[in-house]
Amino acid sequence: MAGSIAALLIAVWFYTSAQKKGKNPVQWAIAGVVVYFIAAALWTFLVTPPLRDSVEHNQSYILGFIVRFGYVAVGGMVSAWVKFKHLDAED
Repeated sequence: MAGSIAALLIAVWFYTSAQKKGKNPVQWAIAGVVVYFIAAALWTFLVTPPLRDSVEHNQSYILGFIVRFGYVAVGGMVSAWVKFKHLDAED
């Protein structure tokens, strides 16, 4: 649920930013969501399994939170990097 909400917010953010820049907003909204999902999937498949094993042995709330929602943060940060690096840099 959190991932879907984050993807929707990223799509809206990219769409409105592209509109202000005079770029194709639909294309940029799709690009933002695709980047988000790729980063989230990489985090989920590469980083989460070892962390999940650690959570099973050590019941840390913070580590559990990272395992459960880390993909949202990583996907959001990578999407923000793409926005500032590519959408905002184009003139």
